[in-house]
Amino acid sequence: MYKKLLKIFVLFLLLGVIFFPDSSFAFKSVTRNQIIYDAIEFSPAELQAYLRDNLIIVRAGSHFAERHQRRSYSVDPHATDIIYKQLIMDLKNGENDDFNTPHAFGVVACFIAETISPDNYRTPSQMIPDDVSYDGYQEVGHVESHITGLIENYRIPGRNRMEKEVTDRLYKVAVNEIVDYWVSAWEASGHQTGRFADTGKKINHQIVVPKSKEAEEQL
Repeated sequence: MYKKLLKIFVLFLLLGVIFFPDSSFAFKSVTRNQIIYDAIEFSPAELQAYLRDNLIIVRAGSHFAERHQRRSYSVDPHATDIIYKQLIMDLKNGENDDFNTPHAFGVVACFIAETISPDNYRTPSQMIPDDVSYDGYQEVGHVESHITGLIENYRIPGRNRMEKEVTDRLYKVAVNEIVDYWVSAWEASGHQTGRFADTGKKINHQIVVPKSKEAEEQL
């Protein structure tokens, strides 16, 4: 009965019912996609393969905030704990192929990003740094206290800050925190992670891959 009620509550949450007053959303569409790509790149091998196989669904989950945006409202960071625990439960129950499981990976990413930077920046380019480095895996312990730490260390001091060095740092922290949550949930459910990315691995966003003529015609 408890599990059934929890699932109903999580579904209710994912439909956007739980909101609380705050600023608008910082990580806009293009930025959210890039955060997901970077976080997957830093994920260990087995988890990375799973996330890549379900990329469209994971990416859709990461846009949770935009789909449920209301003026002067945003998602509650402390609700991350509910989604995170349900994700672990679903993975333990072998529901990897169920839509809600990879979608929850994306929603967790969205909640972490919004916890770190809920302010409203004007353009996505302001939030994507030239490069981002992996700072190594740090297991997530008590979620509520961890979220409180993110709010105190990044959300509050970073509010309304437009300097590039600040927005770059918020982006980099978001990517690394998302990886930590993903890996912690994956391991807590009993799944093998595979080889981890090397600490210090860097993704360069300034490298532009030329589009093929066929790809350009489809745009």
